[in-house]
Amino acid sequence: MGYLLLPLAFFIIGNLFLYCVLEPFINVTLNVWSMFSADFEPDDEGIYKDIFTESSLSGYEGTIPASQITYPAGGTKYGEINIHTNNTVYSVPLIYGDSNVYLRKGAGQYMGSHFPGEGSTILVCGHNTTHFNSLKYAQVGEIIEVKTSYGNFRYEVTDVSIKHKTDTSAFDLESEKEYLVLYTCYPFDVVGYKVNRYYVTAILVSGPKIDPYN
Repeated sequence: MGYLLLPLAFFIIGNLFLYCVLEPFINVTLNVWSMFSADFEPDDEGIYKDIFTESSLSGYEGTIPASQITYPAGGTKYGEINIHTNNTVYSVPLIYGDSNVYLRKGAGQYMGSHFPGEGSTILVCGHNTTHFNSLKYAQVGEIIEVKTSYGNFRYEVTDVSIKHKTDTSAFDLESEKEYLVLYTCYPFDVVGYKVNRYYVTAILVSGPKIDPYN
């Protein structure tokens, strides 16, 4: 029995050692491949749909009946995020859904989060080397504007943080206050596997409210 167990033990230990040594290179290869292979993924239904037309309700503080709003399907552009910082505005398309295909088109909203005007958390991610590279410039006290077809919303940045990818303490999807949480991989401008996320959190300062009962 010992003749069988000893080679098996060396085989397992050897493979574990190789995996530990090669893991960073494997992760980088897989990450790069996933970025390029997204070009060849079939487009999801609605990926090229664009229902965004800029609203005239800038700074409007009234109530909008939910029945008057056209809610987006997955892959649909329904708004625009404008990050105001250092006298510069960075504009990013806002797409409903955060699959890899969608993130090639803009910033993707997590479908389990809320829409602007619903009074809770809007969670949005984007690639750190493309659409959300501008997040690194955001500073506390500055304004992020979200424009939708049913109204425009302004959020003030309250916090910038770096957290591990498994740490969800940066957001509360059931918050009773409306927060806009934007995040991307960290560090910036690095292609490859990254375990940290860069979060920019902002609270609503102006915009209409959606009435879900009308």
